[in-house]
Amino acid sequence: MKFSLIVATKNRVNEVDRFLRSLMTQSYSNFEVIIVDQNSDDRLMNIVNSYIQTFTITHIQKANPGTSRARNQGLLLAKGDIIAYPDDDCLYPPDILAKVAHFFQTNTTWDGLTVRVMDLDSDKDAFDYCLQKSGKVDHLTAWSLGIGPSMFFRADLAKKVIFDEQMGPGATWVGGEDTDYLLHCLDRDAAIYYDFELFVRHPQPYAIYTSRQLAWREFTYGRGFGYLLKKRNISLSIVLYQLVEPIILIGKYIATGNFRYALPCPGIGLGRVLGYWEGVQKFNQRKFL
Repeated sequence: MKFSLIVATKNRVNEVDRFLRSLMTQSYSNFEVIIVDQNSDDRLMNIVNSYIQTFTITHIQKANPGTSRARNQGLLLAKGDIIAYPDDDCLYPPDILAKVAHFFQTNTTWDGLTVRVMDLDSDKDAFDYCLQKSGKVDHLTAWSLGIGPSMFFRADLAKKVIFDEQMGPGATWVGGEDTDYLLHCLDRDAAIYYDFELFVRHPQPYAIYTSRQLAWREFTYGRGFGYLLKKRNISLSIVLYQLVEPIILIGKYIATGNFRYALPCPGIGLGRVLGYWEGVQKFNQRKFL
C-alpha cells in the first residue's frame, strides 16, 4: 500500500524541511511526496535535493497560487493507493503512516480516515474544536474534523473529489476548503472514520502568531467559514448560532482570564457575517442566471 503525500507550499522553507525530516523517521517507507511549490524562486531546491535520494519526491515548481489549486494539480500526478494532504508546516509522528496503512489494510470497507491534530510541541490539541471520541464521520462531525493534514483517503475516492479552487489560502475565500472537501466525500456516501488515538502534529496558531496576525488570520478564516455555511445551504438556525458564537466565546475567554484568545473573536464574527453575505449574493444570483 503506497501513500501519495501532496504538499502545497508557499513562503515556507524551514517548515518544509521539518516536515520532510519527519518523513525520514517513518517506520513505513512506501510513500511518495509531491511538492507543489508556489514560490516564484528556487528557495526549496536545496531542501528537495537533500531528501530526494532518500525517498521519492516530485517537485512542481512555480505553480499557480492557491492551496486548493495546488492540491488538485498534485493529485493528477499521484500514484499511491492512499492520498493525503499534509500542510507544509505540519509533521508526522514516526509511526503514523504504518498505523494508517494498517487501518486501511484491515478495514477494507472504509474509504477514508481522519485523525487527531496535536500541537507541535505539546500533548494538547492544536485546535480547540477537535473531537475527543472516535467514530464514523457524518455531515455534522465533519465540521470539526475537516482539517487538511489529518485526512487520508483511498485513491479511488480522492480522484473523484477535487478541492474548490475559490476556497483556501491564496483564493477568494481563505478558509473552509478542507471541511468542504470532506463534506463532498460524504456526499458521495463515502465511509470515513475518525480515530482519536492517532494523530499528526501542527503548530497551535496562538503559539506562533502575533495578536495582529491572529486577528487577521481569524477574520479571513471566519470569512471562508461563513461562505461555506451558505455554500452548503445550512439551516438558518445553525447559521445564526455560528454567527453569534464568537460573541459567546468572548465572554467565555474573558471570564477565564484568557484575553489572548478573546482578542480575535470579533474578527471571527465579522468574517463569518461577511463570508455568509458574500455567499448569499453569489448563490442567490446564480439561481436567476
